[in-house]
Amino acid sequence: MQNEIICICDKLILKEIVRKVNAAEGFAVLADETTDIATKEQLTLCVRFIDNNNMVNESFLQFVIIHSLTGNDLASAIINGLKSCGINCEYLIGQGYDGASNMSGKYKGVQAIVREEYPKAIYVHCAAHTLNLAVSKASNIQPIRNCLSIIEKLYDFFNTPKRNNVLLNCIKNANETPNAKTLKRLCATRWIQRYDAVNDFAELFPFVMDALDNISISHDLSGTDASILSKSIDSEFIISLQVVKLLFSYGLPLCKQLQKIRIDLKEAVELSNDVIKNLELIRANAEEEFHKLFLQAEVMASVFELELAVKRITKRQANRGNPCSDNANLDVEEYYRITIFIPYLEFFISELTERFLSHASIFNGFECLFSKHELTEKDEVEFTELIKFYTPMVSNDSLVELKLWRTKIQRSERIPNTGLEALDICNKDIYPNIYFLLKVLCTLPVSTSSPERMFSTLKRVKTYLRNTMSENRLNGLAMLAVHRNVKVDPEEVLNELALRPRRVDLLL
Repeated sequence: MQNEIICICDKLILKEIVRKVNAAEGFAVLADETTDIATKEQLTLCVRFIDNNNMVNESFLQFVIIHSLTGNDLASAIINGLKSCGINCEYLIGQGYDGASNMSGKYKGVQAIVREEYPKAIYVHCAAHTLNLAVSKASNIQPIRNCLSIIEKLYDFFNTPKRNNVLLNCIKNANETPNAKTLKRLCATRWIQRYDAVNDFAELFPFVMDALDNISISHDLSGTDASILSKSIDSEFIISLQVVKLLFSYGLPLCKQLQKIRIDLKEAVELSNDVIKNLELIRANAEEEFHKLFLQAEVMASVFELELAVKRITKRQANRGNPCSDNANLDVEEYYRITIFIPYLEFFISELTERFLSHASIFNGFECLFSKHELTEKDEVEFTELIKFYTPMVSNDSLVELKLWRTKIQRSERIPNTGLEALDICNKDIYPNIYFLLKVLCTLPVSTSSPERMFSTLKRVKTYLRNTMSENRLNGLAMLAVHRNVKVDPEEVLNELALRPRRVDLLL
C-alpha cells in the first residue's frame, strides 16, 4: 500500500511538471550520471524551461538506470526517459552536459546523436565545469601544485583528535582569536571552492606552525611527520599560497553565480569576461600587484623567522624556474614574480578565455537583441542566420521586428543586461519572434548544477540499509523530497487507489 501511494504521488507530481514543460513550447534537458550505493549507474534527468510568469525553472524528472556509458546508449536513455514522462521532444531546444567525450563528442557523443534527431537542440558545455577545468589546468604549475598538496597533507595530519587538540590549544592560548578554528579539506571536484580551505589555512598559519613545533618534540611517528611537514613550508610555498589566495578569490564569485538557476547564457558570458578583464588588469600591473603579495608573504614568513630567499638553481636546471643564471644579482621578489606569479596568471587567463569561447560563440546570434545602436551589416547577417536556424518557429520578416525592438530599447531608460530582463519588457503580442528568441536564450542551459544537486537527494533516499530499493520507489521518494512545493490532492490519490483492482475492498 505504501509503495502504491508513493508511485501515485510521483505520477501526479510528474504530470503537473510535464504540463508546464509542454505549455512552455521549448525546454532544455540537463543530464548527469553518478553511481548509487548499490553501485548502479544512475542517470539524472532534469529539464529547464520558462513558465508563463517568465520565471526560469529547473525541474527534476527521474533517475534512469543505465548499463552502458557509450554516447549512443546514453542518448537513447535520455530521449526515452523524456518520452516516458510524456514530454514532447519536438520542443527540445537545448542540451546541458559536462565535457566528457561520451557526452560532448562531435560525432559519437550524446549531444551529436540527439541533434541528429532534434537539430535545434543546441549543446552547451556546463559553465561551472568549464571554470573548474580552467582552474585545475592552470594549477598544474609545479609551485602551485606543490602548495595545494602541502595544504592537503596538513589537513590530513591534523584530522585526528590528538593532533587537532594540539592545534586548538595553540589557538586558545593565543592573544588573537581567529575566525576559523580548524583546517578544511580541499574540495576534490570544485577547484575554485578550495579558496575557503586556502583562506582558512592562511589565517591559521601561525597556529599551525606552533602546533607542528609542539608535536615534533614527541619521539614517535607523529613527531617525525610534523618535522617533515614543517620543513616543507619554505619561501616558494608562502609565495604560492598568496598567489593562489588572490586568484581563487576572483573566480569564487563567478563559480557561485554559475550555479544559480536564474541565470542565462548572456549573463554567464559577461561575468566570465569581467573576471578575465580584471585578471588582465592585474597582469598589466604585475610589478605593483605582486609587490603587495610579496609584503604579505614577508609578514607570514616572519612568524617563524624565515627570510624569503631564492632556491638553489643551476645553469642547466629544468624542473625549477631558472630565469637568471647569476644568483648573486638575482632579486628575490623579481625571481618569484617571474617564476610563479606571471606564469600562473597568464595560464589562468588563457584557460578561461579559451574554454569560455564556445559559450560566447553560442551567444553571438543573440547579441543584436541587446543593443540600442543602429543595426550594422554584421548584425543583420548574424540575425538572418539565427532566423534560418529557428525557422519555421520564427518568421522571415523578423528583421523588421528587430528594428522595432531596437527602437523600443532606444527610448527606454536602461538597456536590459540579461535575457530575463529583456523577456520581462518584451510584449509577446507586439514582438512575437523577438519574444521567442529571448525565451530560447533564457532556456539554454548554463550549468548542470540541478542534476548534481540531485546526487545529494539520491544519497539521502537510497542509503546502505535501503540499497535494494526499486527504481519506482526511488523516483517516487525523490519526487516527494524535491518537489515539495507541488501540492498533491489527497482525493486524487484516493481515486487512483480505488481504480486499482485488489482482492480486498478498500474501505475509508
